[in-house]
Amino acid sequence: MIGVIAAEEKELLEVKNLMSDIESIELFDRMFYKGKLNNKDVVCVKCGVGKVNSAHICQVMIDNFNVELVVNIGSAGGVDKRLKVGDVVIADKLFQHDFDITPFGRELGEIDNIGKFIETDKKLLEIFKDKNVFIGGIASGDKFIHEKEEKDKIRDTFNVMCVEMEGASIAQVCFLDKVKFLVIRSITDTLEGNSKVDFETFLTEASKNAANILKDIINNI
Repeated sequence: MIGVIAAEEKELLEVKNLMSDIESIELFDRMFYKGKLNNKDVVCVKCGVGKVNSAHICQVMIDNFNVELVVNIGSAGGVDKRLKVGDVVIADKLFQHDFDITPFGRELGEIDNIGKFIETDKKLLEIFKDKNVFIGGIASGDKFIHEKEEKDKIRDTFNVMCVEMEGASIAQVCFLDKVKFLVIRSITDTLEGNSKVDFETFLTEASKNAANILKDIINNI
């Protein structure tokens, strides 16, 4: 079973549109949808925005659906100058840019028993080598990053391509539970744009792009 987690309703809808034989199951006031995607068993859910929401729902999914892989799918803000709206980034490393215990001699983003980042399984990344996607670091935090100065600082500190609000917390839960994970993000806004306006304008396009990448690679997982 493959689990798919999205933060926003539009992001979830694009995954559901690709599924068949859908069955709804309610757990902890969240609706999970089981079905088939390219003849693979899939369960998907909207977790809501932020690291706590996503971590909670990821653990519920792992506890109740016997998933072998969790895929976090959705949108992100680009901080790499090469990225355009609609481009897809696959995380090779996940960082929590707002985790800060530097007064105790730690690096920014460093988490006890985890380290500064969590790496994606390299065999899973091999699936994307011939795909039209970017592979690189993604940073998560409980803040919508819209100021260029903030984007520049996060990019330069963590060497990441984009920022969002859920991927690293899902990766942390999966790491602790020894479940494989993938984070697939499509870009809604770039360094030069108006993040708030662009996010709302391009969310549907980005959601479709991320969902189609999932459909394209799911038989190789």
